[in-house]
Amino acid sequence: MMKIIFLGTPEFAVASLEALLRTSWIQVLAICTQTDKEAGRGKKIHEPPVKKLALQNGLVVLQCRKISKEPGIIQKIKDLNPDILITCAFGQILNEEILNIAPAINVHASLLPKYRGAAPINWAILNGEKESGISIMKTEIGLDTGPVILQEKCSIGENETSVDLTKKLSILGASALIKALELIKNGKADFIPQDNSKATKAPMLKKEFGLIDWNQTTEKIHNQIRGLQSWPSAYTHFNGKIIKIWECRGVPWNAQDDAIQKVPSGAIVEISDYIKVKTKDGCINIYKLQPENKGIINAKDWINGARAKVGDKFEYN
Repeated sequence: MMKIIFLGTPEFAVASLEALLRTSWIQVLAICTQTDKEAGRGKKIHEPPVKKLALQNGLVVLQCRKISKEPGIIQKIKDLNPDILITCAFGQILNEEILNIAPAINVHASLLPKYRGAAPINWAILNGEKESGISIMKTEIGLDTGPVILQEKCSIGENETSVDLTKKLSILGASALIKALELIKNGKADFIPQDNSKATKAPMLKKEFGLIDWNQTTEKIHNQIRGLQSWPSAYTHFNGKIIKIWECRGVPWNAQDDAIQKVPSGAIVEISDYIKVKTKDGCINIYKLQPENKGIINAKDWINGARAKVGDKFEYN
């Protein structure tokens, strides 16, 4: 029996924990997750998804704000005497003391060494990648620098959002994790060092990344809208109000009337069941958006309420 402590926090990590619980030769001793947090307008306390699943299955739950600064939590992990620590979107850095307790294996949502860091799924879409995947790696002190045991690839659809890709990679990560643990159990795991010369970064997202500059290319704006869901989300301004954009499709120049090329970027050039907006090199059709302090609605409903018309502009300054 392989004894495991699972460290994870968001919905992405749930599938991996479920896979561990389904595997007969694995014993999950405990889970470690971040503390409960306030969320939403009502500031209600929300438990991490991993904690909810753990409680449903009668598991020991350890919660921490910053594990490397909490000797009590570290001692509890030592006392449980795990064979392996599994991290999956835990959201915190393990220090040397923790890594000395047992080997640590991480489920990372990119094809390392590309996209090391906190937001690999978002940055893959922001950069227009056509492929992503899962890397199962040994955790070291460096940020996602450890040797890789195995990788599983998947394609990224033209209109796939970071929310869509997160769900896909969550499932892929769960199956890859069990495959990697089987290799370890059978003494067949090869730990392949990463090529640091090919490394790219995927730093934490910031709210300001969401502001749409309509002078950018159609492709860049399309990727921004897809890649920043569900936070911080891509947004623009209309009549002094913030408008978040949730669903769109790019329209290349060859589908445009030549006259549109002379229209300023950010201007509405057509209104239908969508809003067609001018970009640097084409247009984007917006199908769903979210007015300030309101829910997500279809573009047609927003047009009626905002009384938007052709020639109006979305602002980005």
